[in-house]
Amino acid sequence: MNLFKVLEKSAALFPSNRAVIYYDEHITYQELYNKVISLSEYLHTLNLKQNSRIGIFFENSIDYIIAYFAITKAGHTIVPLDTSLHPEKLLTILDDADIQTLFVHFRYQRTFKKLYDMNHSLKHIISEKDFKLKTDSITYNNFVNIFATTPEVILKSNSLPNWDDVDASKHELAAMFYTSGSTGEAKGVMLSHKNLIANTIGTVEYLKLTEKDSLLVILPFYYIYGNSLMLTHIATGATLVIDNRFMYAETILDTMEQEKVTGLSGVPSNFLILLNKSTFTDRKFPHLRYMTQAGGAMAPDVIKRILDAFPDKELYIMYGQTEASPRITWLPPEKVQSKIGSIGIEVKGLEVNLFDENGAEVSSGEVGEIVVGGSSVMLGYWHQPEEQKSVLKKGKLYTGDLAKRDSGGYLYIVGRKKEIIKSGGNRISVKEIEETLLSNRKIHEVAVFGIDDDIFGEAVKAVIVVRDGEELDEKEIQKFVRSLLPEFKVPKYIKFLDNLPKTQAGKVDKKSLKQSS
Repeated sequence: MNLFKVLEKSAALFPSNRAVIYYDEHITYQELYNKVISLSEYLHTLNLKQNSRIGIFFENSIDYIIAYFAITKAGHTIVPLDTSLHPEKLLTILDDADIQTLFVHFRYQRTFKKLYDMNHSLKHIISEKDFKLKTDSITYNNFVNIFATTPEVILKSNSLPNWDDVDASKHELAAMFYTSGSTGEAKGVMLSHKNLIANTIGTVEYLKLTEKDSLLVILPFYYIYGNSLMLTHIATGATLVIDNRFMYAETILDTMEQEKVTGLSGVPSNFLILLNKSTFTDRKFPHLRYMTQAGGAMAPDVIKRILDAFPDKELYIMYGQTEASPRITWLPPEKVQSKIGSIGIEVKGLEVNLFDENGAEVSSGEVGEIVVGGSSVMLGYWHQPEEQKSVLKKGKLYTGDLAKRDSGGYLYIVGRKKEIIKSGGNRISVKEIEETLLSNRKIHEVAVFGIDDDIFGEAVKAVIVVRDGEELDEKEIQKFVRSLLPEFKVPKYIKFLDNLPKTQAGKVDKKSLKQSS
């Protein structure tokens, strides 16, 4: 089964359902399918080599989804690209993946004119407007012209994607997602059709998604979490409501109400902003059924605030990695209160074990590295065999995350191998200190990391954003932490900022914080 079949099945079963709402535009599944077919036929005219890597440099939009499925329909590999990348970083990825064909929104024309001066390898740029670059190596085609003559296609299908489709899926490259991880070096994570379809079906199953659901999309599709949101909702004939204006939180909340969405998904910083800087908790959202959170650990205090504000909504706490397509575990909503802080249980189709440094499985209550096996585990890293060997062993993914399992089988992350601070012989979990600080209601956001220290080797540093209208000083924060944690876990250095730097996906950019320390 090819990824394109995910769309094809929904188009057959729910042709008149709205697939995407994008501000004042919308498109049905039948219309989306027709445009994908047309664009895939156009890609065939370019005479590209089979399995060519084709980039998408779009913000979330209907065009993004059309390009995504057309690429896979035409037999090529999708490479979603971070639209916040500077030309130098973008060029590195284009060269690494040997991308010669690129879909790009016209709004990014300045970026690509700079790439032209940097001797990029692009041969085909496909956009909604002419870039007017003075070179024969770049061709331009207007989306409108491509789609104009497409006849309506009538489909027949009796079922949505299911576990039989996983076994029938091709275990060959479908998409490459570039992720910097903790090193800052861009790595191309190779995911197969089987990887993405298996993870999509497993996620659809526990979220109980149907064609009646609709999701407010605030996470970029080039981010693996955003990609999962797109695939799971397309797979069920549900509706994606795209709004790229999260910096205007009230506008996002208005869209939720106006479109009567049943779902909201975000990373921890999204929920912190909604809780602390908007009227989120003052609104009722009668149509909202569920919320999902992933993209990093969310502090127990933040979880409690969401549960208190919305006791009638389902909250799914989820854990994953790009290398696992991405979802690895989920915490059932009915367990969130009693298992607060847990990342839950395995997604169907995956096996999760905890191993110690010697490769032996640890007992219940003991800490070990999360190791994942199953259909969702990546093929590997593009052109990075040494990096691949360090995390992919005998088909299993070594995540680098440390966790323990309770007697009921529920997992709790205690830290990340690379985010353990070693100070004066003590091993300190960054996660524990961040969660402790966030339990102080005067604090909006926090990032904790280790910095070089002449005496202890490493010292704990906390960068803090204070909530609007509140005041805190260094001594007050240290006293607060000291009342809850041992002295060696009290931050030695504290810095205050108005905002923490974020990636486009909403994650705190600790790399830039460390560099500025």
